[in-house]
Amino acid sequence: MAKYINDLVMDAALNYIKDGNTIISACGTQPVTAANATAVTYSLGTLAYATANFTLDFGDTSGRKVTCAAATIPLTASGTVDHIAFCNTGTLFAVGTIAPTAVTSGGTLIVAAFDLDEIRDPA
Repeated sequence: MAKYINDLVMDAALNYIKDGNTIISACGTQPVTAANATAVTYSLGTLAYATANFTLDFGDTSGRKVTCAAATIPLTASGTVDHIAFCNTGTLFAVGTIAPTAVTSGGTLIVAAFDLDEIRDPA
């Protein structure tokens, strides 16, 4: 018997990230909470990041994926960014890694569009 999950089920999980997220944060340390993601000790800059910045589509391999639009994050501290966090004031939704990038307060970090997550069809 073949396994099957409707795309609407996978989209519901990805929409939880898309619809709840309000902030993208450039972090120098991997955050484990929303407070971490926006705290001065973790975050080198944040940007309001709206629902419209996420796109749901077919996965590259199978299933469904969520893609994040490019962002230009204003920096409020200097350091090395190696994580990008997606959160609101109470929930950390996802964290992605980027190549370590040295940044300077007052500058900007340009993050290219990327796939945040893909939920594959059951095998």
